[in-house]
Amino acid sequence: MKKLYTAAMFLAVSSIAVAGGHGGMDHSSNSASAAKSGSGVHFYGRLYVGYDHRSTGSANSVDSLRDNGQKSRLGIKFKENLGSMSLVGKAEWKFDIADGNATGDGTDCSNAQDCRTFNLHVGNLGFQTALGYIGMGSFESPYKTMGMYDHNMDTAIALNQHGGTSDGAFGQAGTWDSSLSIATKLGPMEIAYLRGMSEQSNNANVQKSDYAVGLRVADMVLPGLEVGFARNHDKSGDSNRGLSNDKVFASYKVMPGLGVFYTDEEVDIAGTNNGAGDIQTMGLHYMMGHNMIQIAIAQGNMDTATTDYDVVSISNQMNLSKSTDVTIGYTRKGIEGSGNAVRSYGLGITHKF
Repeated sequence: MKKLYTAAMFLAVSSIAVAGGHGGMDHSSNSASAAKSGSGVHFYGRLYVGYDHRSTGSANSVDSLRDNGQKSRLGIKFKENLGSMSLVGKAEWKFDIADGNATGDGTDCSNAQDCRTFNLHVGNLGFQTALGYIGMGSFESPYKTMGMYDHNMDTAIALNQHGGTSDGAFGQAGTWDSSLSIATKLGPMEIAYLRGMSEQSNNANVQKSDYAVGLRVADMVLPGLEVGFARNHDKSGDSNRGLSNDKVFASYKVMPGLGVFYTDEEVDIAGTNNGAGDIQTMGLHYMMGHNMIQIAIAQGNMDTATTDYDVVSISNQMNLSKSTDVTIGYTRKGIEGSGNAVRSYGLGITHKF
């Protein structure tokens, strides 16, 4: 009976989906650019290397020249016309051009598998028809692709590296393995659904019955206004009663070159840089000539009051060309209790191809 129910659910959701595709609706500024190869195949990539200076309280600071967030990417995507539908696919790998290991600096490299040069970020295959898109593989969660306003994602000064937004597989930068993805776009409305399908806990970072969902509406009430909601749900959390991270987000283009954004996260699934509680983030983007200035502030109201914190971040992205930019920035996380403040300075260069 359970298998019959599952099959019926898959049939129902695939019949209501509308053309768009999860892979083609990433609104994150973190996306790498693509270069066309031919026959519907696109090779694309991004190279990043940065210097960062990080200090915690009065402890000795740590200086690094690296790409610890694996912002560098190498990918391929294609679209093949099958008549009444198209087969679309994507595979994208992370790597670090500074030290050769597509992992964090704290990873134990005694196991060579943990320190591979290339690490798959997302990889998926799916069908796009006149009725909709459905695909399988690994995907970025709608929790990231919708309402992700931090231009510094995957760098040392990123908000999620300091609790300014959530982190982890169920947080702001969540990437899900072994999942089913369905995406819908109806005029100004966009809906995305992701469901974990693996029962092998050692082979996937999410398991069967975990799900993510996102709803985004743009330019419907006011031109330049975007609002939406996203959720990541961990079915195994809280002794199988389930835990969720919920996010409400909005952005508004106040005038040419100036936009403001806001996110409010109710976090039940704690990450490395945040506990369970609420995270409120607001900021602005200001384009001045070839410079994109980002200013953001955040407040973490955790369930444990002594770990409440605030975050401030400022950065400038100088666009040297359409493909190359240099970013300099500073992010600070201050603990309202007795914890130590974390301060990070960063300088990095990015080239997309």
